Amino acid sequence: MKRILIVEDDMALAQELQYLLISNQYDAQCVEEFTDVAGQILASQADMVLLDINLPEVDGQSVLRELRKTSDIPVIMVTAKGTEYDKVIGLDSGADDYVTKPFNPVELLARVKSQLRR
Repeated sequence: MKRILIVEDDMALAQELQYLLISNQYDAQCVEEFTDVAGQILASQADMVLLDINLPEVDGQSVLRELRKTSDIPVIMVTAKGTEYDKVIGLDSGADDYVTKPFNPVELLARVKSQLRR
């Protein structure tokens, strides 16, 4: 079973994502502390990360840049920042995919499956 780590500070949304993933046969865990997020991601040994940009302690793009120094774990940015500029910055920072909120759950699952096939 593939493990997916959810890094989302809106706990209601994080739990919805967790339920969606668990319902589709993934082991999904949520980050609850937003300090040393990159370290938590590496320690989790997850197969993939769903990462929000707007986090309380640090922004998701900084987390992603830190993560990319030592890991090539697939990361899908899941964020409300949906301008073309935001998407380009996210992908240039090392994201493997970029999904804007609100998102279609079926599309998100297809993107997760696609990234995990690689």
